[in-house]
Amino acid sequence: MVDEQSPAATVSSAAQPAPASRSSFPALRGVRAAFVSFSRLPLGGYPYRADEWRWAPAHLPLVGAVIGAAAAAVWLLSNAAGLSRSIGATLALATSVLASGALHEDGLADAADGLGGGHDAERTLSIMKDSRIGTYAALALGFSLLVRVAAISSLEARNWFWLIAVHCLARLGPVRLMLTEPYVSPPSSARSPHFLPIGRGQLLAALGWAVLFSALGVLAGWLPLFSAAWMLLAVALLSALAGRYFRKAVGGITGDLLGALEQLSEIALWLTLLICRGF
Repeated sequence: MVDEQSPAATVSSAAQPAPASRSSFPALRGVRAAFVSFSRLPLGGYPYRADEWRWAPAHLPLVGAVIGAAAAAVWLLSNAAGLSRSIGATLALATSVLASGALHEDGLADAADGLGGGHDAERTLSIMKDSRIGTYAALALGFSLLVRVAAISSLEARNWFWLIAVHCLARLGPVRLMLTEPYVSPPSSARSPHFLPIGRGQLLAALGWAVLFSALGVLAGWLPLFSAAWMLLAVALLSALAGRYFRKAVGGITGDLLGALEQLSEIALWLTLLICRGF
């Protein structure tokens, strides 16, 4: 999610105090903080107070929905232009990667190298802080990109909302782990801790965004109810399993591990949608 080396995670003014008037509604300011932290949208708004940063994760699913909408727009334009599905899918995926600053892909790469090459928690965390791409990282990124392009390629133009749903729900699991798991990277070497700790209110807000967009898709006929229910279940199950695995591997979470979970969630959600389509 928030990777230690990612440019999108650099929030140099995180510790700077903001005027008191700006903190009247930290949850609302958290929306803007979420976009400047987890996307490339230049919304500015610095400086933010600590309570405003802590509300940023609550709006991660909303950020995902906006990024998914951008990808869906490119997907529809590609279809309208008569481009092949594979090209349209590649362009749609590239749009989402650019809009997020490759934040989660970077986390997946570092997590894959660390978990694949580390034999204990200390070594795993050390490898994850290395910016170089190893074999495990290259393979993980390759598989992730291939599966997602293949999934989007199988869509019809009428399935455009699925891009929004996947990007929205894929960001719910990391918020849950931010609440339930300890952050294990040393504060001196990571930038993620300024989002922590979060409370149940942030998780409920994130869940609210996920349910809102799922309900919108169902009520508008863009997303089958059967599929929406299974997607929420898949996210809940995957985040529970990931939390258990991360706790066993390194004792908790890091920004890289959260980014890896987002990527795995996208893949799981695409597979869930495609499987449900067969029923």
